[in-house]
Amino acid sequence: MRIKQLKPGVTIRDWLNGKVIHFEVLDVKPVGSRFEVTFRSPLGRSSAIYPGDAFVAVAQ
Repeated sequence: MRIKQLKPGVTIRDWLNGKVIHFEVLDVKPVGSRFEVTFRSPLGRSSAIYPGDAFVAVAQ
């Protein structure tokens, strides 16, 4: 899914040290041509800024 299509409540799947980690999207805000995405995971809460056309793996 493209970053600009994310909505709060969507779960993103990523890998860390060979293990799958799920990140719940809490908020998505436009910042110029990019988007700031706030996540919650077992590792805590954090945010990152991505280009709007970047892709992430959504858990289903």
